[in-house]
Amino acid sequence: MRVIVTGGSGRLGQFVVRELFTHAHQVSALDAVKPRECPCPTDVVDLTKVEPLLDRFKNVDAVIHLARVRFPYTESGFNAATQRWQFPDIAGDAARFNSNIAMTYNVLAAAQAAGVKKLVCGSSLAIYGLYYPLTDLQPDYLPIDETHPLRPQDPYGLSKVVGEKLCDGASQRGAMQIASLRFSGIYTEEHRGLLAERKKQPTLRGTGALWSYIDVRDAARACRLAIEANFTGHQAFNICAPDTIMDIPTRELASRYLAQVKDLREGLQGRSSGYSVAKAQALLGFTAKLLLAK
Repeated sequence: MRVIVTGGSGRLGQFVVRELFTHAHQVSALDAVKPRECPCPTDVVDLTKVEPLLDRFKNVDAVIHLARVRFPYTESGFNAATQRWQFPDIAGDAARFNSNIAMTYNVLAAAQAAGVKKLVCGSSLAIYGLYYPLTDLQPDYLPIDETHPLRPQDPYGLSKVVGEKLCDGASQRGAMQIASLRFSGIYTEEHRGLLAERKKQPTLRGTGALWSYIDVRDAARACRLAIEANFTGHQAFNICAPDTIMDIPTRELASRYLAQVKDLREGLQGRSSGYSVAKAQALLGFTAKLLLAK
């Protein structure tokens, strides 16, 4: 397939480009900047403008939309002492939110106008509202599947809800197949030290991530499988490893840190993830392979 990757210069985007190349897809990328090394043709494009996309999406089979403006508070906004998230840059977050929504809408509109058949949008497990809450928010049940209510209070999580709603609308207007991939925290080898620190301090960044993770190479493979799979309409998928970063069984973690959650369902065994990956396994054939050692 001929595939365009937006955000192809980003951490995940570069791995997606390589993954597609190694599986015989014809790849090009769009981004605000070019990477140091360009493994594929890369155009510098302002995705908040729809006009540059209209011609570039012609004769394209699939688009993988990963471009975004990062919200700084997701890295540095947690106060471990109070166990609360802080959002000091209201104006900046509003601008980032607006830019990310504009990019997603423009990609969807241009892809639909060009007759693109398949589209993948990068989403996040933050969409459930547990990653960056302003209040003491708890899951309704564990493991969390794609039907769990979405209750984000923060700009990043809200941007993912709006993005997925845009995907819903686009899929209803035409025959385009759309996958929203709700990634957990994506790590590379340089993040192993941070994961080890979180393992020692289970509430270092709160409990909303439910100690989930995904290797960047597995995340890239999920993107490829999502354009190679066949299903109808817009579907959302949790994308994370089937286990946690912790040595402690997940039910024990829930008892310690999520005591208000009483609905612990089938599948929450051993060190299994608090986010269900059954749907991605069933519809995409995706199971993370690069798991952390115990």
